Amino acid sequence: MIRMTRLHLINWHNFQDDIIDFKNITYLLGVNAVGKTTIMDAVRYCLTTNKDFNTAGNKKSSRTLLGSVHQKQRAEDSYLRPGHTVSYIGIEFLDEVIKKTFVIIARVESETPKQDLRGVYQDWYITKPGYTLDDIPFFIKRKEGKTPASRESFKLENKGMDRASNQADARRRICRMLGIGDADSPIGKKFNEVFHMGTSLEDIKDIREFIYTYILPEPEVNIDFLQKDMIELERLQEILQEASDREALLKEINEKIKNAKELFIKVKINEILVAYANLQGNIEETNEKKYLIEEWESSLSVLEEKLVDLAAVESKTLELLYEAQRAAENNAENKELLSLESENKNNVIEENKLILESGIFNNSAKELFELKDKLNKLGFVFDIDNCIMDENCLTQERLAEIKRVAKVFADMEEEIKNQDAKIRTDIVKFNEESTILSNKIKSLESGIMCYPKEAIFVRDKINGVLSEQSKKGDARLLCELLYMTDNSWQDAVESYLNTQRFNIIVEPDNYLLAKKVFISLGDKVKGIGLVDTRKIKDVEYESEKESYLSDKIDSENTYAGAYARFVMKDVICCESSGDLEKFSKSVTKDRLRFQSFCLQRMAKREHFIGVDAIEKQLKTAKKELIEIQKNLNELDISKKNFDVIYKGYTKFRAGESFSKLEKYCESKKKAKELGIKIADINKKIEEFKKNPILLAMYDRVKECQKNVNDIRDEITDAKAKKQNISDNIIKSKLIIEDLEKNLTGLQIVYENSVNGYSELSLDVEKKYLNERKSKKASTISYNFSNRMTQDNIALNSYLNQELIPLQQKYTATYTCDYAIGLEGANRYMQEFLSLQNIELERHRSELAQAQIRCKDRFRKEVLFRMKDDILRARQQFKQVNRVMENLEYGEESYRFGIDKSKDKELGLFYDIIMDKDNQQIDRDNDILAYMAEVNKSEIFESQIEDFMSRIMIDVEEHAKQNLTGQKSKAKNMGMYVDYRTYLDYDIIIKNVVTEKEVALSKVSGEGSGGENQAPFYVAICASLLQIYEQSKEESIRLILLDEAFNNMTSDRIEPMMNMFKKLRLQLVLIATAEKATAILPYCDITYSIVKSGNRNAIRAFERLEDGLR
Repeated sequence: MIRMTRLHLINWHNFQDDIIDFKNITYLLGVNAVGKTTIMDAVRYCLTTNKDFNTAGNKKSSRTLLGSVHQKQRAEDSYLRPGHTVSYIGIEFLDEVIKKTFVIIARVESETPKQDLRGVYQDWYITKPGYTLDDIPFFIKRKEGKTPASRESFKLENKGMDRASNQADARRRICRMLGIGDADSPIGKKFNEVFHMGTSLEDIKDIREFIYTYILPEPEVNIDFLQKDMIELERLQEILQEASDREALLKEINEKIKNAKELFIKVKINEILVAYANLQGNIEETNEKKYLIEEWESSLSVLEEKLVDLAAVESKTLELLYEAQRAAENNAENKELLSLESENKNNVIEENKLILESGIFNNSAKELFELKDKLNKLGFVFDIDNCIMDENCLTQERLAEIKRVAKVFADMEEEIKNQDAKIRTDIVKFNEESTILSNKIKSLESGIMCYPKEAIFVRDKINGVLSEQSKKGDARLLCELLYMTDNSWQDAVESYLNTQRFNIIVEPDNYLLAKKVFISLGDKVKGIGLVDTRKIKDVEYESEKESYLSDKIDSENTYAGAYARFVMKDVICCESSGDLEKFSKSVTKDRLRFQSFCLQRMAKREHFIGVDAIEKQLKTAKKELIEIQKNLNELDISKKNFDVIYKGYTKFRAGESFSKLEKYCESKKKAKELGIKIADINKKIEEFKKNPILLAMYDRVKECQKNVNDIRDEITDAKAKKQNISDNIIKSKLIIEDLEKNLTGLQIVYENSVNGYSELSLDVEKKYLNERKSKKASTISYNFSNRMTQDNIALNSYLNQELIPLQQKYTATYTCDYAIGLEGANRYMQEFLSLQNIELERHRSELAQAQIRCKDRFRKEVLFRMKDDILRARQQFKQVNRVMENLEYGEESYRFGIDKSKDKELGLFYDIIMDKDNQQIDRDNDILAYMAEVNKSEIFESQIEDFMSRIMIDVEEHAKQNLTGQKSKAKNMGMYVDYRTYLDYDIIIKNVVTEKEVALSKVSGEGSGGENQAPFYVAICASLLQIYEQSKEESIRLILLDEAFNNMTSDRIEPMMNMFKKLRLQLVLIATAEKATAILPYCDITYSIVKSGNRNAIRAFERLEDGLR
């Protein structure tokens, strides 16, 4: 046996130059903080090189190597040796076989307690047998006293002491000197793992922790490569998670943008509605005035006819007057006078009638010529000879022209009706196109691409069934997953792919289910296809020199990219049309295609590929809608003008305008001739009236004259009304002129408000018509001006409280300078689509490939080795149990119980690890690798997939934890590759008298703490005994127990001490003074340690036959 005999501490914490002797059982006694544990630290550090003083059993400690060297005090950053310090730990051993001593020394040299350990000199020295501590030159004597020896001067003559080259070398040399054997052997490794650990069981919470600490070593599996894989997986998962988080935030932002746009559209609709109401108010007032003018002109016609009738009445009253006047007819002169007056009266009546007829003719003729000009402008070309208006022309010519024009009007009726029908049809057509485009624009502005309905139908049906089967609905349209690598070829690519752009892409595992859905849809799928992604492979080009059309696109989805390249396989891109025929399949940028010996120009297709496709479609749709709205406005104006003309045409033909023109064409000429005649007769009458005899004859005439005057008053009144109406017509025409002057300005305001929002015009017009049922245009304008103000306030509030904060969060989180508010809407939509269709697909693909690599490596490098580790662990427990069963503690003996984990998941993983199909595969041996592949079990492979999937879930959780900072319950990779995880442990307590057995885990809550601690101390002894007894030669049998028996009573301590004595173990223990009564009888030497100032004082009490001294 090799026994530790003495310990020399120099500049070790509060020990400056102290030597401690050790016997078989050495008891260190003292109050807290007097340095008992620092002695244990020194021994462990010197013999194992392990500078972790806070190991299992001492986890609450904060002691460090530099703290011990520089004498750290309890106060933080307080050191009594703050400068350059050299510390020595020397341990003397006696090899009882050869009866010689040797010394193991640890030397530490440090400049400051704050320095990095890499700058601290740590050296180990081992003497040859025959040297004691007294032979070691720890000090150099100087005049002022002695100082610790320098590194250069610390040596023995005759090379009696060797310095280890490094710590690993030191461990190898120390293990050999202590009889442990090779430090790199399992026994050597276990000694270095177990010996340096503390033995305070207060921090040992359960049997598993105890097993991990003292019995089973850390797994020997080199998981560096797995850790790298896991780091890469976590990195990729973090990237994917961050991208997913960005996608979620962008989705929320785009939802807010959609809501903000809806609010903005409300504001815009009201703005347009106000402009439209003002415009329509002007147009409606103009039309109203025009209508009044038409009504007044109709009234004028009525008054003119009334005046004709009154003229006839006037003629009758005049006849009565003439009868009275005939009473005086006996007088020849009077007869002649009366005859002249009668004649002239009739002439005047006839003249007035002719003048009225002439006015009717002139109005009808004027209306005819105006109608002719209007019809000419509409495209109905014909002419009217001015002879109709020329009274100097022959009557026959004028009548012939009137009849000719009447026939022309009759002949063009069908043509005019057709024109009216065409205008109405065009308006309906453009309105339908406008509605379709408006809906398309709304969809695009909401971020929804307008794919063919049948494509969306098939895709959504497949995704619905996949979701019902608890699978991810991953069906996508091909064009959703593609993007251009060279935009100059996009027209050619879109045209070449044509409807194949809308074929469905699914994951290979989902193809058969998708196929079943596809077939069930029958003819509803129309031209849409389902791609068999199970078989599609990337194409290989015949020549690497040529530029292929398939190179102009790419996809982060493996299957979409491969299929698109397959469809465009061998299609050569030609910059010039002159090169097309050089290849069997070729295209140019301007869509010329040469294939099957035929040159064609492919039809230009709308763009659906790329994240900017939605913006392109939106731009095109708005441009088309503006053009359609322009055409609609022009048609609307044409329709209104046409309706006015058509109404005038119908009215002119339906009335007696042409018959009046024929009837009254000579009225003006006759009126002039009759006026001359009336003037001549009036001269003669004036001459007769100078005769006084005739005056008496008129008394009778006066009464009749009065009646004539009354009629004439009525005629005057009618003429006054006619004049009043004529004045109103003139005033209304002036108002119309003003309205028409303002119309252009109102039209510009309306067009400016509609500019860029043509899709809203139909909604505005419908809303206006609905409001106009009960309100005037001016009222509508006023009401909706107020609403526009309120909606604008709501919009700004939403932007500032809902949308902009999210946008600012995004730009701050992901460091970008996108515009805020609705100005950045397109950028956020593009970013979302890019993430969804490109980046996320790429990240998922990279992660999937990394997962495959990790799974493959885990299978090849780890899984089988864990199986070996578990088998070795079981063997090791058998060996420990053989030792433990021979250790009797009072009436009890102990052994370990080990079995697969009772945890359902861990137990399942245990079965996978221990499965017979879990075999090491030599990939370098092709035959063995092939046999392993042929004989592999599908069930086992499926179980491994489940195993790895569980690991991947934790990787994902770790990634989320790293991104969010929130703790997760995810297990780390070290746990999965630690074979100990998959086992359950217990200590079986056997009563040697009754031979009854019970598991410690079942009684741990029933007995005292001491009863529960005893098995652990026995196990510690067994673990170390297993090491010591497996050594090929006599070795040390040293056990260090700090804070020993802290929960044990005297009746439990005494059997334990007795067991140590029987086992011939050298024991160094620390226990409180309360335990001394039970411990002292078994101790060979006891030290009392006290603290005096900044130094520790230690004194020994040796056991004699008659007691202590």
